[in-house]
Amino acid sequence: MTAPIPPWTDVAWLFEPDGASRDIYVLDAGPDGWQDVLDGLRALDPSPVFEIDGEPAALPPRIEDVFAVWESASPRLRWNTGEVLVTLRFFRSDDIEFDIDPADVDTPEDWQALARFMLWLAEKAERPVVLTPENIPDDILLFCRTAQDGIELNATPEP
Repeated sequence: MTAPIPPWTDVAWLFEPDGASRDIYVLDAGPDGWQDVLDGLRALDPSPVFEIDGEPAALPPRIEDVFAVWESASPRLRWNTGEVLVTLRFFRSDDIEFDIDPADVDTPEDWQALARFMLWLAEKAERPVVLTPENIPDDILLFCRTAQDGIELNATPEP
């Protein structure tokens, strides 16, 4: 069975550029969820690019080692899902926060790639995944309880 994904025509308005990014959160990931997601990202092909203060670096094996970098520098991990650039900045939190530029999601194919990534995250972390406006985690636009449940639209277009 394929998990339900809303059609592009229902979600395109969520990605109209407005000067702000969109955030994807894995909710209440905790250390185990962080490690599961990190291990899954490490296995992607092509590999994500890990950077410290904008310079390429080796991705540490443990999430604790990545968090330790925050004491003196800014780590991030970047890669593309389809044509959508995804950035993970390793903010210290129980939630895992990814950033995307909504302008990158401008075709049905881009949406399908992003939706599959959200489902993948829910499966890897075994936690809910949401898409929100930048820095507004309580304003849930899209919701994925589990990878099997699919993605639900949780917002309506403004008039």
